[in-house]
Amino acid sequence: MSSYSAETKKYLLETKDKKKCCGRMFSDMLSLSQQTDSRDRCRIIEAAPAHFKCAGCFGAFLRGLFVVYGSVTDPSRRYHLELSFPTEGERDAAHIIMRENGFEMTCAARCARFLLYVKSSSKIEDFFALIGANKSVFDLMNSKIVKELNSQTNRLLNCDMANIRKTLQSAQPYIDAVNELKCTGGIIRLPAELKETAALRVKYPQASMADLALLHDPPISKSGVKHRLDKIMDIAAGFKAE
Repeated sequence: MSSYSAETKKYLLETKDKKKCCGRMFSDMLSLSQQTDSRDRCRIIEAAPAHFKCAGCFGAFLRGLFVVYGSVTDPSRRYHLELSFPTEGERDAAHIIMRENGFEMTCAARCARFLLYVKSSSKIEDFFALIGANKSVFDLMNSKIVKELNSQTNRLLNCDMANIRKTLQSAQPYIDAVNELKCTGGIIRLPAELKETAALRVKYPQASMADLALLHDPPISKSGVKHRLDKIMDIAAGFKAE
């Protein structure tokens, strides 16, 4: 978590505010790291909305909170952004301001720290857009594209595997019939066209009926393959009965 967070914070610290009011707000929030008294930190956070002079000031407020208290996982691994405060008062003061300005985070506590966090990729993307972390927004978008492509690939692979299993299951009775004829010596008594179909069925167990039809020389129809295989099954059943 720390390395990606450090890169993000470095980017934010190097970002220049277009308006002085936003720059002052960001500086006020950065000053939280220099305050040793939790009451002073609470007062700074609570007083922030009085200094919101433009629409960007709330984003500068959040940016400062993130630099001082925040961390975020690399989006290629998972989605998790949190602000970890040393006191409940600081967390609650920040939470109230966020809610009043239309951004909601979930409250929690862990190991004597008081947290605000989000795990939704879209919410994290909104947070980064608000604080001007454009690089992180693009990282999130790219990670979602990659994950969606991987998900589609896995779905296609699973579908292919399911089709292969289905083909193998449907081919197995015919293969068993051919093997039965080999054991009883009945295979040599089959007509040439049935011998060809029997040999191809055993050689290509994963081939569909349509593919098997094209493997014949000359190719035959799919229904022709089915007819021959059913005839082989009937002959094998007859030899087994004898």
